[in-house]
Amino acid sequence: MKKLAIRSSIFFVFFTSIILTTYGQVSVKKVESINDVNSSTGFFYSLPQTVFKVVIVFEKVQSLKGPLASFSSEYIGVTDYISNNNIEYNLVDVQIEMQSEPDPNQLYFVQLPAERVKDATTNTFTLSEIGSLTAYNAVPTSQAVSEEVINENTIIFTEGDMDFPYMSQYNKRKKTDTIVRSINIDTLVINRFLFKSSWIDKSANDKAKDAAIQIENIRESRYNLISGYQEVNYGSSIVYMDHQLQKMEDQYMELFLGKTIKTLETKTVYFIPNKNNSSIEIMKFSDGKSVVARIDLELNSYIGEAPKSTVNNIYYRIPASAEVSITSGNINFFSHRYIINQLGSVVIAPLDNSNMVFDANTGNITKIIR
Repeated sequence: MKKLAIRSSIFFVFFTSIILTTYGQVSVKKVESINDVNSSTGFFYSLPQTVFKVVIVFEKVQSLKGPLASFSSEYIGVTDYISNNNIEYNLVDVQIEMQSEPDPNQLYFVQLPAERVKDATTNTFTLSEIGSLTAYNAVPTSQAVSEEVINENTIIFTEGDMDFPYMSQYNKRKKTDTIVRSINIDTLVINRFLFKSSWIDKSANDKAKDAAIQIENIRESRYNLISGYQEVNYGSSIVYMDHQLQKMEDQYMELFLGKTIKTLETKTVYFIPNKNNSSIEIMKFSDGKSVVARIDLELNSYIGEAPKSTVNNIYYRIPASAEVSITSGNINFFSHRYIINQLGSVVIAPLDNSNMVFDANTGNITKIIR
């Protein structure tokens, strides 16, 4: 009986200590579905992930077929002209910026004790603006998570325009029909001529002929101007007049040869690196060219992943280092090493008798006191 009483006393003390310890514990669980959270006595926090904002500067080259291209060889004797409309894109520059945002795959629920045990230590958790953990029972380090807004599709430079100005001229020409009426008087035949005029639309051939004549007239005017045919000394203004005549000639020539328009534009895109894909196509142009982000990760095989739930521990992340390159075709436009959060490992740290400070941008521990 005495041994039984001693065993019962030991069991009672052990069981009571377990209850008191468990009663004041903090349980942390990874949230993978809505069914993972069955209590409202707690709060959520997430580990931050790295997001890259890439500002891509590219040149857009448009080749436009002239409306009189089919008459180029016939009227101006040129066979080298733009025969089809085409658009080509060339990457010019890349600017990259790193940001932090909540990782939807690393969301955790901290379940606090329903009631506070007598003389239990107060637990203080501090979160950042994006919901990441910044401190436990400590004063967090001041950190700012900033986001910069850049307007997309901003045209920086434009060379040329979309119009063919000399195609919008008068589109009618005068047509005169001759009607012959024969009048017979005995053996005399009299022909009476009637002229009927009308206005009809010019054909493409007529427009090509008019444009070719205008080109010839402009060249003749330039020759007369430069050779001094007018016998007038225009001084420095002769340069301006010659330039304007040259401009007119070029615009008429574009009706046959076509024109090339170049614009320099920017576009902002975002991409999130992940462990399963080392190459991400972040932008694709209509001509088939693409912009690719490549991530070369240095894996740390010594750190294993944390369990799905834990007690009196907190989840944090050790980020990984990787080389980020932006390429288009076989040309590398950008390369730099970054610390990328989601490519690292998620581990746990003890809450008992600990004061911890976390980096709001990476989720890693920056200070711990036990």
